[in-house]
Amino acid sequence: MSFSRFAATSALFLLMLAPRLASAQTASAEKPKPAEAKSAPPVDLGALFRMHWTNRTNAFRMQNEQLQFAVLLGDSITEGFEVAKYFPGRRVLNRGIGADVIGNDLPTEDNRGVLKRLDESVFNCSATDVFLMIGINDLGSGRSPETMEQGYREILQRIKTETPRVRVHVQSVLPTRDNYAKHNANVVDFNGRLKNLAEEFGYDYLDIHALMVDDKGELKIDYTGDGLHLNEAAYKVWLAEVERVLKW
Repeated sequence: MSFSRFAATSALFLLMLAPRLASAQTASAEKPKPAEAKSAPPVDLGALFRMHWTNRTNAFRMQNEQLQFAVLLGDSITEGFEVAKYFPGRRVLNRGIGADVIGNDLPTEDNRGVLKRLDESVFNCSATDVFLMIGINDLGSGRSPETMEQGYREILQRIKTETPRVRVHVQSVLPTRDNYAKHNANVVDFNGRLKNLAEEFGYDYLDIHALMVDDKGELKIDYTGDGLHLNEAAYKVWLAEVERVLKW
């Protein structure tokens, strides 16, 4: 039964029943009964309202479960992970934005960054799980893995502080190829730092990199058209990992 139908049924039950029961008790008290007639046992209104309390709290729990989401958080690679296509019927929110970065060590006029949109991307989303993948655009902008680690730690610290019950799945940055292959050494360096950060904060580390890298340390040619972004075959590999973690 859906939450709305469950709640409506419970409320209607009490609204209809309670006044009648109360009226019946009053009438029973005022009208004398024949000596030979057996009086009905008194209605236990306390028990009815305890039952209503239980029904309502169960309904609240059902509603809370229905409002929970898994959030995909990152840049254009995440933005391309289309929810309607890959997660039909699932409560998944895509919070990927093309060209986005971690959010630290930026020029004053640059308003991008996951750090600057955690309210819209995590805190106000009824999130239970966050699958975070960010960093390749930072490398493309010349930021060092050391600087990126500082910003990434800040993201995890804010989530841990403000929503400690949210399960964060720290996902490795993916390998690249062709014109982007120059970033692969720093990708490997940064992923090592991400693994340590995940352990430090008590979060999962998902090594998506290992699922998509070839024997040269580059993104498999069958998984990309431009050396950076993913195609459907790659998203299906990633999808299987998300479903495994969420036990779907």
